[in-house]
Amino acid sequence: MTLLQMSYILEIDRCGSMNKAAQALFVSQSALSSAISEVEKELGIRIFLRSNRGIKLTEDGRELLGRIAPIVEGSRRLSQHYEHRRAPDWVQLSIAAQRFPFCAKAFVELLRSLRQRPMQVSLKEMDMAAVIRELASGASELGIIFVSDRTDHAIRRSLEEHQLRFEPLLSLRPQVFMRRDHPLAQERSLTVDQLRPYPNVVFTQTDYDPNYAEEAVAGSGAGFEQLVYVSDRATIYNIMAHTDCVSTGSGVLPVGYTDERLIAVPLEDYFEMRLGYVCRSGQALSELALRFIGMLTRVLEETR
Repeated sequence: MTLLQMSYILEIDRCGSMNKAAQALFVSQSALSSAISEVEKELGIRIFLRSNRGIKLTEDGRELLGRIAPIVEGSRRLSQHYEHRRAPDWVQLSIAAQRFPFCAKAFVELLRSLRQRPMQVSLKEMDMAAVIRELASGASELGIIFVSDRTDHAIRRSLEEHQLRFEPLLSLRPQVFMRRDHPLAQERSLTVDQLRPYPNVVFTQTDYDPNYAEEAVAGSGAGFEQLVYVSDRATIYNIMAHTDCVSTGSGVLPVGYTDERLIAVPLEDYFEMRLGYVCRSGQALSELALRFIGMLTRVLEETR
């Protein structure tokens, strides 16, 4: 059975009439009937029942339809994908990033800039180990991470092993995230010692390594006795908004992309954070990747 014959079967079922399907497919009714007969003979089943009211699927026909519909749809999507890629203004970009709200804002700006252009773009939020794997495998062109004085050596060594490089965009002091009426909310700045009595909420990692933590202060390594692990930004926002949990990060909180129930308080005397992008060593970035980096840099500068 050919892909063309499969598409004929789907169109006949959609139209409910051999004659209407033939008109829609721009083939003769006899050619269409002959194609269906060939499939029925090949498979040893009856696909359609004809009556004065039209045509309908047999039990075997319904089973066959369920099997061939995904094949025809997959073929259509594949053809459509490569047809779009032939367009002169077609663009593609895949970004893997740690779970930063400012990345989402820059990505939205990128989408707005593309308007009606044919495109295939993606923003994948994940932990740092996964970001490195994405870039190393070529699944993404660009990665967004942060390093600190404490983690710089280990992360750069891992990047070199995977033939990747890190380019810093912005250096800043970490902040403490908490709800607006948290017992520490009135402090002008905080120390790690002041945070330890409170639960520390952190992102999960696929491969645990304190150097890959997404928080400025790694929970277990900083002596926190109460640790809460979550896997996405929405959950961490809700937990902090309704409990005394705290977390630490860049403090870059674009309006409309974070939770207004939370605030950020500067963290004193701790490692500086360097936010930047990762790409493959020796490989030039695409025009779209460079555009995203420019937008990300502007978001960071405007929001810091």
